[in-house]
Amino acid sequence: MSRKKRRGRAYRPGRRDRRRTAGRVRVLAASALVLALAAGGYLLFRWLGPGASSAAVPASGGSSPAAPSGVPALTVTPSVYDLGQVSQAAGRVTVRMAVSNTGTADLVITDMETSCGCTRAALVVDGRTGPWFGMRGHGPQPAGWSARLRPGQKATLLVEYDPDAHGIYRGPIDRAVLIHSNDPRRPQAEVRLAGVQVP
Repeated sequence: MSRKKRRGRAYRPGRRDRRRTAGRVRVLAASALVLALAAGGYLLFRWLGPGASSAAVPASGGSSPAAPSGVPALTVTPSVYDLGQVSQAAGRVTVRMAVSNTGTADLVITDMETSCGCTRAALVVDGRTGPWFGMRGHGPQPAGWSARLRPGQKATLLVEYDPDAHGIYRGPIDRAVLIHSNDPRRPQAEVRLAGVQVP
């Protein structure tokens, strides 16, 4: 075949050229996929990761309020209340403990219980005293109650001890109150009463 005819013939890529082109297409496709995954991962991290914005995605046709952010934290002071000597002749003793939300989101207290039928507890929020809670299985417990404390808000925990509950008793007192809340670190916070019962 003459050189003139070869020059006039249309170029047809050989097998090596086709492989090279297919390899470039695969590299480009893989690069695009990696970039798309990296961008998606970055956006997901910004949305869900630490320091992410807490704004909710607005629904079509309107906007929605920001979702709550932060973590609630229940703090009770003191965590152990020293009753000292409790006189049985003097009757019931009621003490007050400071309850506060030291977190950055609303604290919701949903339930309380005590370790003994001689002890009961109630929460005072915004000047209103809630129902009294006692030991489970020893009388009815309030149902459907909850109390909400905003970040930095304080309340008062009332704890009442009845020295006559066990008849004549002399000796050490160690009673607990469990507070159930949405605090993720301590969903069941425990506070205690300690002392000595005397005549």
